Amino acid sequence: MKYKLFYILLFSITQLLSGQNTNKEIEKLFNKALSFHYSNKDSAYYYYEKTIKLANTHNDLTTLLSSYLYLMNANGNNYDLKNYALNIKRNEELLFNDKRLDTFSNLAFYKNYLLFDKGNYNYKLKQYTTSKKYFKELLSIINAIPQKEKTQQDLEMLSSIYSFLGVNYRHTGKYDLAESLFKKDIQLQYTNKDSMVNWESGFYNSKKLLSQVYEVKKEYTKANLLLKESLSYYKKNASNLHLKNNILSTFILLAKNYLKQNKFNKTIEILNENNSFHKEDNPFDKKIDILYGDAYLGLKKYKKAAYYYEKSLTKTKEYRANKKHIDIAKIHGKIGHLFIEQNKFDKGLQQYQLALMQLQNEFNKMDINTNPDPKKAVSKIELIRVLKEKLQALNLAYTNYKNIDYLKKAHKTSKVIIKTLDELRPEFESKLDKQFLVEETYPSIQKMVEISYKLYHLTNNTKYIDDAFFFMEKSKSILLLEATKNTEATKYGDLPKEIIDKEQQLRAEISHLEQAIFKQNKKDKKLEEDLYSVKDAYYDFLSTIENQYPKYYALKYKNDIVSLKSISSKLQNNEAILSYLVSGDKFYLIVIEQDKNAFYQFPYTKKIQSRIKKLYRKSSKLNIQDTTIYKDSHIVYKAILEKALQNTQATNLTIITDDLLSYIPFDALNTSDKGKEFLLKTHSISYANSVTLLQEQNKKVTNKKSKLLVFVPKFKGSFKATNHERTGFPPLLYNEQEAKYISQYFNGKVYKDYKASISNFNKEINNYNLIHFATHASVNDVFPDYSYLAFSDSGETSNLLYVKNLYNYNINADLATLSACETGVGKLQKGEGIMSLARAFNYAGVPAIVTTLWKIDDESTSEIMEYFYQNLNNGLNKKEALRQAKLTYLELNDDDILKHPYYWSGIVLTGNVEQVASANYFIWILLGVLLLIFVYYIFNKKK
Repeated sequence: MKYKLFYILLFSITQLLSGQNTNKEIEKLFNKALSFHYSNKDSAYYYYEKTIKLANTHNDLTTLLSSYLYLMNANGNNYDLKNYALNIKRNEELLFNDKRLDTFSNLAFYKNYLLFDKGNYNYKLKQYTTSKKYFKELLSIINAIPQKEKTQQDLEMLSSIYSFLGVNYRHTGKYDLAESLFKKDIQLQYTNKDSMVNWESGFYNSKKLLSQVYEVKKEYTKANLLLKESLSYYKKNASNLHLKNNILSTFILLAKNYLKQNKFNKTIEILNENNSFHKEDNPFDKKIDILYGDAYLGLKKYKKAAYYYEKSLTKTKEYRANKKHIDIAKIHGKIGHLFIEQNKFDKGLQQYQLALMQLQNEFNKMDINTNPDPKKAVSKIELIRVLKEKLQALNLAYTNYKNIDYLKKAHKTSKVIIKTLDELRPEFESKLDKQFLVEETYPSIQKMVEISYKLYHLTNNTKYIDDAFFFMEKSKSILLLEATKNTEATKYGDLPKEIIDKEQQLRAEISHLEQAIFKQNKKDKKLEEDLYSVKDAYYDFLSTIENQYPKYYALKYKNDIVSLKSISSKLQNNEAILSYLVSGDKFYLIVIEQDKNAFYQFPYTKKIQSRIKKLYRKSSKLNIQDTTIYKDSHIVYKAILEKALQNTQATNLTIITDDLLSYIPFDALNTSDKGKEFLLKTHSISYANSVTLLQEQNKKVTNKKSKLLVFVPKFKGSFKATNHERTGFPPLLYNEQEAKYISQYFNGKVYKDYKASISNFNKEINNYNLIHFATHASVNDVFPDYSYLAFSDSGETSNLLYVKNLYNYNINADLATLSACETGVGKLQKGEGIMSLARAFNYAGVPAIVTTLWKIDDESTSEIMEYFYQNLNNGLNKKEALRQAKLTYLELNDDDILKHPYYWSGIVLTGNVEQVASANYFIWILLGVLLLIFVYYIFNKKK
């Protein structure tokens, strides 16, 4: 990959050899080998071996070691892994066991290069963890050299290490670290261009590597720009043989990029241009054949596609000595897809089975009802990819042949995908990378639910409802649930306090650096370097503690999903949980009750989606002249809820939404086709991210002796301006009134004006179990982690509490009320839901959140909050307290305008609904007794 290092190697060794009294014959053989290094591997091997033999006989240690080094470089350059491994072993034996080297002055140089070759060899084997180990060991050696003392060779080596570590991170899904390293390498080379031989070669190579990260992230424009820059440079220097692989690989990457954009003719054009540079002896010819196949498949030229796939398969099998390998699995997968495109389902499924056989040494079954064991798979990522294709093929085969056996096999495959996902998830450390993993597998989970519904519909077997629910739960709020389990693991996983403290410190440092980079007007390379270092240290630290504390690891990554049976047993007669999942032009709904479960499929057409968006727009932006909101509301009600409610007597509902349904306030749905009959009047509604997460949140013991903490910042229209942040907030006219109203019901503290600061929030947060924010908020759809709550500007570094900050909190409260605009909305992410401030408080450990779905009215919110806290104090649970507060608001307002859903329906409750205060039954009993005594007295007196 980093062939520029060969230049500095050549220079260094030439310098070393020039100081030796090298035998003329040895020198002649060495130069002969060099002349064939890039043009003819067999000749190069032959002359390097002759040089090694003669140098060893004449005790010419410098030439001996250098020849090994060059021979291994040639092995790597030609992807000759068998000889590469053999020569690494020979070289290691020489370096560590030959007594002649005990006093050899340049021994460290060659030992360092051995580490490099070990890292490179393992990278080519796709053994990324082992490769990373060697490169990190070498990195620590280079970094130990003071900056001013680093030589040209050290800088070149450092650049190569950055590149190799970057690709290791990319291949293992750590895209944020990979991007950081490639940018770091680009900067290193540009800054030191006067000190590095042919710096441009490495500079453009690193840009090429960075493009691959952008390609994975589907940022094709960025990737294309970098690739075209690199290709332009390589074309100008095409005569330079050492750049041969660079130019070929850049053509390949550009072709891949066009493929992903479905530009198939452009792909073929690029590949043809590539062939004009190196028609013969192309080490990438197997990959090029696959790309030709992909392009012709995209153009539906099936015969040509098959020709290139078979050609690549033959070469790859020969190259891999007919032994099992991921590369062979990938080609079988391609051929399988080719057959499926032609509706040749059985042939396609056979190819997928052949692909699966390549991914586990002991697995050799052609029965499509069998799958490898995920724990034994050589690549879990590749296993998921093939299984996804197989799942889709089985579903299509059922659609074509109407044979239920295909569905049953697809259902069985679904469970293996989930098992593989569970095995893979611990290997993805960062939140960003885990989100990427969820998004990549989410379409397959949608397909699993669809298959379960078909099987339930065909067989009427309720086990398929159980399985569909299991799949739905596996797709919902995975990261949020993991955060909750991580808290539990930290508490009960036998971790020493110093370990817990160190993890929190590293997380806080990462958050601080990311926030600083986000805010900066001008890019600060030092900040980016610091962030990479801390993240790398954090991931290494996680790996260490998970190995040393198995109980912590088991708790953190336990994959238990709550069962339908256990949920049903905990529900009351009038309770039901409604869990939605959207899949293409349909959505699925499972209704869970005490004694029965129901499974529905409804259309999710463009018209319905448009109507939902229209309803949200009309609810969130008041227009008193537009009365069509109630018609829209009724249409949405009929589309998503009516049928389910007709089949249940439950009035206490917990809703788990998906996709656009997340923006609907269900209690404002109009159940009447003639007037206004809000669901609020007949049903009590709360929301949850997932049933499993709700069960975790319900484990928390609520403190019935509640204490209330209120923050009431003051805004005067002026605000501290930074990048991506609003420059001003208008005054909130009713937030002080709101604080006054609610604080009369619970003991506690109100922080007003400049005292409503982040520092006071940090100081007091864990002393209260009810937290209320009467403030402004800002939603950032582009950067969800930088949505924030605004505190008073008290001269602190920042008066904004970001979502990203909250990820590092551990808040021991029963309820957080975010009485601010849009605290329950944000960017919608597959599998995770809305990335909102509310979700961030859940992430921080708060089991129940009251939030808002739009820019709410300050005055009406103030009234509803007063009734809400009064009801909480009277012992109502959170759900019923909020419902009664809304009903009271509607009852006491005679003005029809103020009854518009805009004023009241945007306030919603998510999570645990338990009481926060016990009803004072003693007082009511005493009053009852006194009343009876009074009635008895009056009755006797009259008598």
